[in-house]
Amino acid sequence: MNKFTQLREDYFNENTLRSFPTLFLEKYKEEHYFDEKKEQILDHIKDSFALDTKKELVEKDLIGLLSYLGQDEYLDRYIVNSITKNCHMLTEEGFDREVRYYLAQKNPNDSTVFALVDSCIECNRNVLNKERITSLLINHSKQLDIFSILIDYLYHFKVDGYEAIIYEWLKEDYPINIKIQLIDLLIELYSLENLNYNAIEALSPFQKNKKLFSDYKTILNKEKVVKTNGLTILQSMFYGDFENSGKGNNGGIAVFLKTLGNELSESDQISLVVTLTITNEWLDNQSIMNYYSDNHLFIRAPIYIDTTDKDPFLKKERFIKRAVDRFLKKVGIEPDIFHVRYLDNASKAIALLSKERGKKFVFTLTPDPHRNMTNKDGALKVYPFNEYVQKINKIMIGDELISESDQIVGIGNYKVKKELELYFPQLVREDKKETIWMISEGIQADSAFESKSEKVNQPNELKQIEFKKGFFDKPIILNVGRLEQQKAQDELLKAWGNSSISEVYNLLVIGGDLENPSKDEKKMLHSFEEYFSDHSQLRDYFHHIGALSNENIRLIEKKIMQHQKQYPQIYLCSSKKEEFGIAILEALSQKFLVLGPERGGVKSYIESGTNGFLIDTTNWQTIFEETKMIIENLKNNPVVFEGIQSAGEKTVKERFSMEKIAKEFLSFYLSLKRSKVNEY
Repeated sequence: MNKFTQLREDYFNENTLRSFPTLFLEKYKEEHYFDEKKEQILDHIKDSFALDTKKELVEKDLIGLLSYLGQDEYLDRYIVNSITKNCHMLTEEGFDREVRYYLAQKNPNDSTVFALVDSCIECNRNVLNKERITSLLINHSKQLDIFSILIDYLYHFKVDGYEAIIYEWLKEDYPINIKIQLIDLLIELYSLENLNYNAIEALSPFQKNKKLFSDYKTILNKEKVVKTNGLTILQSMFYGDFENSGKGNNGGIAVFLKTLGNELSESDQISLVVTLTITNEWLDNQSIMNYYSDNHLFIRAPIYIDTTDKDPFLKKERFIKRAVDRFLKKVGIEPDIFHVRYLDNASKAIALLSKERGKKFVFTLTPDPHRNMTNKDGALKVYPFNEYVQKINKIMIGDELISESDQIVGIGNYKVKKELELYFPQLVREDKKETIWMISEGIQADSAFESKSEKVNQPNELKQIEFKKGFFDKPIILNVGRLEQQKAQDELLKAWGNSSISEVYNLLVIGGDLENPSKDEKKMLHSFEEYFSDHSQLRDYFHHIGALSNENIRLIEKKIMQHQKQYPQIYLCSSKKEEFGIAILEALSQKFLVLGPERGGVKSYIESGTNGFLIDTTNWQTIFEETKMIIENLKNNPVVFEGIQSAGEKTVKERFSMEKIAKEFLSFYLSLKRSKVNEY
């Protein structure tokens, strides 16, 4: 029995006033123990959750939470949430006085400062005098998160008297996004007319990226205001960029949203599709706004996020909400529908913004981390404390987004819907059971893809790749995706190299930023090198290419398929689980024999032995065992494996062409436009 899903079902059947995380914490602590300090943090988290269900809440209850600040970043966020939900209770004698007290302490905890300043802005409590603000700015000028939230405070409350020092700050070695925040502050306090453009344009970051400054200047001067007269959809994409697919945390979602946005924007019933991301690392000549079709606008919002944080959006939830709101107002965009696709605090920020603006809110729901909360025997899985509270946070956000949503999208078919209902029992309740639409993701079919892709640019990128001589003479196992633990390319390498599979197949892995690898990418690249230091005889049969454009990946896939003989060309997705798998659909469309993970959404379109295979990707041994069995059964039998490959290609053409998927999304959005917005 799955203890987690049983706990979920029992909770939603009870109609209890407690939050699910509170119940889960209690059950978890019955079987698992943390040290005294961590147990205390969990108790404080429960206290903050309990306030949401207290019948007679008073300001003293909220003020009591302030003493817990600074112990844990998740606890801090729950305290801020409790305070902002109850802003009407805050008084000068109570909340304001306590905030001044904590911020007046010698060397106050950074997390405490951030949480208190964030709460003041969100609740519109201008509690700090200029002397205190200046002291905080000086003391935290190198702590970028704190410095950024203090700038936000100056902006929100229009605190005057900083013009000269702001220009001095602009000369400091701050990230571009903080410099843009400082420029916004100058304009808010001292007007656009008084802005010293020459001083700003001379700054080093804008000299390196003149396109960025030019773009920003046109926005400031209202030269790039977007006017719409029909349905406007905003889809957030906080993990990636259209131009960096396969690098860092930038996966198949970027490919999907780019093609979906382009397709939707061709409808005369859609005025504008906006795809929004947050960019911290700006490449040369990378712009803030790009049109990828006449009515599909891609926006890189310049919002400072510390990407080295384990959960970078956590404390920035309300900050992101305010920053996105201001940016959209600058460019004159008023979305009718906000659509998010992750259970995280950035998605929560967009949900809050949509409700503040009185607009429709949609999110794509996946059971992550829900399906990973138990072991194979169904018992609750034991996680390290930090990972445990991170998962609790995502579970809570998922329940909140369901409650606040006007409509929910599930990825896949009826099977996936039943799985969603297993992890989210509230979906079968009367008020929610009609809100979920099941819509798959999709890709452009070859004919549409070739007509819309920039073919003239494709060969240049491929010419730089030097494949080992004769590499394609042997059959290939291909894997495409970002380099990270969840994608498990290191396990795939072991499954291939530690077995007889490497005697028959070469292994080709595509993905990752090889020039500026992230922490996760460095780990994976190191694991590759470490493996070949012990297995040097296999090095010539393995090839790793950094991330490529979607167009060039297809060209490589076509090249591989030209060499198929007595063994099938294989695409193997080694992910621990895959919510859907755009790269898998791409491989199917090119007639690869696809092996995909049995955990996740791939089972909604792959039927083992019919149009591909589902395999156990728990570790390298399970990948090897099941892959070897499939290869043994299919070798020298082209009639069978080509039949499965053709069935896979047919699956994509009939069910997952972008033209078909976009029509489903269009119908969905139009039906939402006609419906009444839920009360918030």
